[in-house]
Amino acid sequence: MLKLKIRVCKESRCAEVLGIANSGFIGEEPEILLPQNIVRFVLGEEFSTILVERVLADGSKILMPKSVEVLDVYAVAEDRVVGPVQSHAYVSSGGLTLLNDKLLSGLRISIIDPGEGLWCFRDELGLKVRKGY
Repeated sequence: MLKLKIRVCKESRCAEVLGIANSGFIGEEPEILLPQNIVRFVLGEEFSTILVERVLADGSKILMPKSVEVLDVYAVAEDRVVGPVQSHAYVSSGGLTLLNDKLLSGLRISIIDPGEGLWCFRDELGLKVRKGY
């Protein structure tokens, strides 16, 4: 499994989390699934959401709260930070952070080996291999 260090911000309020990159989470725009406590920290206690129907990997459907406000999302590596990519957040009562395919593309992330957690930024293909967390 590939876990990346991700920074989510709204203006000057930021939080860093580990996000799972190869979860099968797909969408039409950059999206991130975040624990409720992280969303509250970044957006404040009274953030607004809308309910959106999502289709899960097994084909079942679920209503999920999605932030009305957009967050700035960054990929954080030991030697560089890439972003921001503007993204809406789905709010989860669980503890996982998931990055969808469009967010990974926007952050210029290429997955080399998902099982070993190896990746690089797109401009590093063939030049550098990074290890996830």
